[in-house]
Amino acid sequence: MTATGTGVPARPPRVPKSPPPELGTSPRIDGLRAALADAGEEGRASVLQAFWTKIAKVGTPLVEPVEGAPGERAVTFLWRDRHGTDGLSTRTVVLLANKLTDPSVWDLSQLERIEGTDVWHRTYRMPTDWRATYQLAPDDGEIPAAATVGSVTGPRARWAGVASTAGPDPFCRTHFPGKPGDLPTSVVELEDAPKQPWRERRADVPRGSLAEVRIPSEHLDEPRRVWVYTPSDGLVLPETEHELLLLLDGEDWANRLDIVSTLDNLIAEERIRPTIAVLVDAIDTPSRWRDLTCNDTFVDFLLLDLLPWARAELAVSPEGASTTISGRSLGGITSLYAGLRAEGEIGVVHAQSPSLWFPAEPLPDGREAGWLRDALAEATAGPAKVSVEVGLQEWLLLGPSRELTSALREAGHAEVRHAEYQGGHDAYCWRGGLAEALVALGRERA
Repeated sequence: MTATGTGVPARPPRVPKSPPPELGTSPRIDGLRAALADAGEEGRASVLQAFWTKIAKVGTPLVEPVEGAPGERAVTFLWRDRHGTDGLSTRTVVLLANKLTDPSVWDLSQLERIEGTDVWHRTYRMPTDWRATYQLAPDDGEIPAAATVGSVTGPRARWAGVASTAGPDPFCRTHFPGKPGDLPTSVVELEDAPKQPWRERRADVPRGSLAEVRIPSEHLDEPRRVWVYTPSDGLVLPETEHELLLLLDGEDWANRLDIVSTLDNLIAEERIRPTIAVLVDAIDTPSRWRDLTCNDTFVDFLLLDLLPWARAELAVSPEGASTTISGRSLGGITSLYAGLRAEGEIGVVHAQSPSLWFPAEPLPDGREAGWLRDALAEATAGPAKVSVEVGLQEWLLLGPSRELTSALREAGHAEVRHAEYQGGHDAYCWRGGLAEALVALGRERA
């Protein structure tokens, strides 16, 4: 599959998950099995009802200690079979946990049923600083999930089939909004997951504004929608010269990721300088694949249309050192590429889980995996500061991200920040990571 009209493969390479998730055991599930065995046929229903009553009270997933491993927890995901205790209508229940489960580890991604009950469960051993979003997908419809999708067969096709039934965990206490048209996800955050203290709106912090604007372009076919965040006059005087933050995938930051609250709180606490942010709309999936695969036409728009417009129309500093660009995934590599091409006009680049696998196959222009790393390492006029963050569960991106920052450090052309978190390719992690990066990369307040 390619992005429309670009010839660019519109998916990352399919690399099996490595290492596979590590299964564990749950003392509570072991206790349930023992209670069911002791109850006999007449008492099983009351044992099950007591179990689910308790689960509704404590919430899911269950988090329990792992004997002899203080840095790990046994994390148990549960599903109550809606067809009752025989479970005959349910073929499987699949856990879709961000970069923990995957079609390549199909057997390890399915919950198992306690025979003769409505309890489906699966336990994993996870570090105490893990954070992830997830959904549960039961294959229990009248028609089984597809065994074939197009030319794809086997677990990947089955995964695509059950994914259509996926939704939030009914017993989980924390949900995260999905993108428009998608159901929410559930959230698991273990006790040592990095705090995200700036993500929630605070009643005592004046709210900044978010204005929708369409930027005319000499490089794109039509004006591009952006959102402009400006801090409240209650935080910053109107005549203040602001830092400029360019954010790709702007529609996500404008809505469910609520960058307004994050920036309001950071500015109120004086963790960053007063900042105006311009959030660039990705439009839709085909447009995103076209624009955010280091597309020179789109980068021309950023550097030659959007940046001059922002400096002319907004109360921002014209200095490259005061300008930051940030993107995640495909936006991450495009932010790096824009910083490379900007010749000092962008001083800081923050790339979240950058898609450094791109391109999955060599392109006609000679680009192949690793080209951006080499170009950045060889450049002498790139950004002054480069920050990369990546999840330890991102088996496709972790190695290339480490190679990139190592190459940049060896080249010595930029101040380099490298951050890793115990999670996956997950917006719920990225919103906290962006705040941490802005604090770490920011200049001292005047």
